[in-house]
Amino acid sequence: MSFRDLPDDIRSIPLHDIVIQRDIVDLMLEIDDRRAGAIAVMVCDEGDRGVQPIVVSDVPDGAPTDGLASLLDLLLPLVQADQGSVLIARGRRRGLVPTDHDREWHQLAIDACARHGVRLLGYHLATPDGVEDLPRPIDAQAS
Repeated sequence: MSFRDLPDDIRSIPLHDIVIQRDIVDLMLEIDDRRAGAIAVMVCDEGDRGVQPIVVSDVPDGAPTDGLASLLDLLLPLVQADQGSVLIARGRRRGLVPTDHDREWHQLAIDACARHGVRLLGYHLATPDGVEDLPRPIDAQAS
C-alpha cells in the first residue's frame, strides 16, 4: 500500500480489519525501520480510528522488553483517559515466522494493554518480507 492507495475516508475507518491493520503497519514502518527493529504504535480514538502514529527506530535484535514496557507505561494511561485503543507492530530484519523473542514482545504488549485498560487492536511483525499478525488477545477474539 502507498499513500496514494489510501481511501479518502481513512481517518473515519475503524482499524478492526486485519487487512487494513496490515496496510497501516505497512505505511508506518518503512523497510529501513523494519530492518532496524523499530516499534510502531498507532494511537486510536474511542472509535478505534487511527489518530497518531508513533515510531521508535533502531531497536536492536534481542533488545530487552524494558524499552517497550517503559514506552507503553507512559503512553497507555493517556490513551485510556480518552478511551482509545492501540495497534502495535515490531520490525525485524527478515522472515515472518514469529520467534520466541517476538512472542515475548507480543505478550508484553497484551499484558500492558490489559493492565492499563486499553484495547489492543492487533500486534504485527513487519519485515521486508511483509507484515504478519500475531494472535489477538483471547478476550478480543470473541468480538
